[in-house]
Amino acid sequence: MMKLLKSALFMRQWQEYAQDYKNRAGMEIAERFIVSVEQALKFIEQNVYACPAYEMGKEYHDLQAYRFRKWNVQGFPHKVLFQLKDEKVIVIEVLYAHKMDISARLNEDRDRLAQESMENRWQK
Repeated sequence: MMKLLKSALFMRQWQEYAQDYKNRAGMEIAERFIVSVEQALKFIEQNVYACPAYEMGKEYHDLQAYRFRKWNVQGFPHKVLFQLKDEKVIVIEVLYAHKMDISARLNEDRDRLAQESMENRWQK
C-alpha cells in the first residue's frame, strides 16, 4: 500500500472547513464532514489510479507540471487534490471547496422573499 502524506495547507484547510461547518450547521454536520474526508483519504490511498486527473490544470501552465489527481468528498462540495511523489508516496495537497453561484442564489432568495411579501400583503 502507498504511504499518504498530508501537506500543512491541506491540514489547515480541513480544520477550517470543519470549524466553519460546526459554526454554521452544528457539530453533527462537522463530524460528518471529518468522517467523509477520512473516507476519501482512505479511498485515495487504496485506489490511487482510480482517481481522475485534475483537468482544470490544463488551462494553467504552472499547474500542468504538478499532475494533480482528485477525489470527491462524499456528501460535501469538496475535492481532495493530490499528486504522486513516486510509486510509494501520495502527497495530499489541498482540500478544494466548490464555489457556489452566490449571485444566482441571492437572486432566488430575493425573488422568493418578494413573492412571500406580496402574498402576506394580500392576506392582511
